[in-house]
Amino acid sequence: MIASDEARHSHHVVKGRSEKDIDLLRTSVIYGANEAGKSNLIKAMAFAREFIIKGVEKNKSIDVINFKLDKNCYQKPSRFEFEFRYKSKQFAYGFSVDKSKVYDEWLFEIGHHLEVPIFERDDFGIRFNFEHDILVGIGEKNKQRMEYEAESTRENLLFLTNCQERNLKWFSQVYEWFNFCLTIIFPNSKVKFLPLILNNETDIRVFFDKILELFGFNIKKRDHKAFDFETLEMPATVKKSIKEDFPYGKTGAIAFISINEEKSYVITEKAGDLKALELVILRNDKEGDEIPFELSEESDGTRRIIDFIPMLVSLSKGKSVFVIDEVERSLHVLLIKKLFELILNNKLFKNVESQLIASTHEVYLLDIKKLLRKDEIWFISKKQGESRAYSLANADVDDLDLAKGYINGRFGATPLF
Repeated sequence: MIASDEARHSHHVVKGRSEKDIDLLRTSVIYGANEAGKSNLIKAMAFAREFIIKGVEKNKSIDVINFKLDKNCYQKPSRFEFEFRYKSKQFAYGFSVDKSKVYDEWLFEIGHHLEVPIFERDDFGIRFNFEHDILVGIGEKNKQRMEYEAESTRENLLFLTNCQERNLKWFSQVYEWFNFCLTIIFPNSKVKFLPLILNNETDIRVFFDKILELFGFNIKKRDHKAFDFETLEMPATVKKSIKEDFPYGKTGAIAFISINEEKSYVITEKAGDLKALELVILRNDKEGDEIPFELSEESDGTRRIIDFIPMLVSLSKGKSVFVIDEVERSLHVLLIKKLFELILNNKLFKNVESQLIASTHEVYLLDIKKLLRKDEIWFISKKQGESRAYSLANADVDDLDLAKGYINGRFGATPLF
């Protein structure tokens, strides 16, 4: 998601605020044939995020999947690394694991001509850079506590995760990015929970109405049916998780929850108890009377866009990264194009520091002169079972019909029959 020096669509770039900051892109699309590895790339992100946030219980194995098409990889650890900007700092955080233990873990501050270690973990333990400004001045007592927690971190647990569990706050902004900023959506995601802090109660209503209007749905109005949260039909474990994760006591706190493709709710708090509001669509009949429709009565495309509205709200607030596998599911090609146009060009998202990364087969988005920059277009192809990603950033294709070129196999990443 690093911007090249391409001049086209400069408003797609989040410019750095200092000399060390890297210019970043607001959107990216990933193309590839079926079985090329697009979903595996996103599944790898999802595994790493889950392992960072929740860890693994004592004496339990780590649910990592080795590369199976190279026997040399059967016993090798798998390596994951994320580079991201959050709260004015750019980090590189990563780790390598197999099913039994964490072999390496590292956290660096990075930037133009900048690569400073904050902590590093290997077979010899965890070493800290107490001269980095995150750790400088924490005092001898806190240093001793940090080193004690480092030494006592289980071999199947990340130190970053252990810090969160043990209430060591010095690396909390790194953990927060994975927990609150990075959201991954798969086509078969059944339960999605997204907490938000809004400015006021009408904020979400206005946004819903505006989005539905921009997508041209013949919806005159929307309303909500109120329920006691405890009466919602969902697994007890899911209900318990939502109650634990809800941002209680924060003004304007709400959460979105999609139980399935036909049931979505807005969760609010009142006097310490959670309330659920179910979206109802109102349409006018021939006589002009308002007729309520439940979400289950709407088309797949309408439900899919409504399902994306919480994501759009979060993106409009900034500091969010959404990764969607198969963004085109149940959507007309023009609706997908409208989704990207909305994020890139609408004033609701002006100067917003958020990102949308999506895998797709929809070649219509390759009309780069009207929609995307070259560095926002990625391809994934597979050779001997191994997937590789490459972008159009430095390709000389300005005057080429990209959709036609892709279909004809010029860039690879297409099915071979």
